[in-house]
Amino acid sequence: MTSEQVRTASAQSALFAAMLRTALLPGTVCGLVAVVVLWASRGVSGALAAAGGVAVAVIFFASGLLVMKRVVDDNPMTLVTAALAVFLGQVIFLGLIILSLGRASWLDGVAFGVAILVVALAWQVLQIVAFSRARRLVYEPSAVQDTTGDATQDPTGPVQ
Repeated sequence: MTSEQVRTASAQSALFAAMLRTALLPGTVCGLVAVVVLWASRGVSGALAAAGGVAVAVIFFASGLLVMKRVVDDNPMTLVTAALAVFLGQVIFLGLIILSLGRASWLDGVAFGVAILVVALAWQVLQIVAFSRARRLVYEPSAVQDTTGDATQDPTGPVQ
């Protein structure tokens, strides 16, 4: 790996860490608010099911960001493909968990599903906010070569 690839991977890794920091606490707080609301409306069984849903959703979305942080490289297409694959896998797996546990007689499926939905929506919004606020290079600044092979000044500067 070249130093430029290490620098790019490090910047992308920092981006995923910032997204995790931004989404983890507020997403969990939104889930806890859902637990309290479901406790008030569905009783203790609803609160316990909602707490389980919050735990499942936080673990899934945090692990997805941690996986992305580990597999980043300097190829944007690989990064986008990996991000979509991780997100699709999370959504499918959460859907399977909701469908399988939603019908369990020992679990309040509505409270479980609502809590997961609340955390998932908050988490995704907060990830987008963190990503949009992150400082990312759009292009790599480099010197422009003239016809003699010497580096010239700033390409936006005066032409000689």
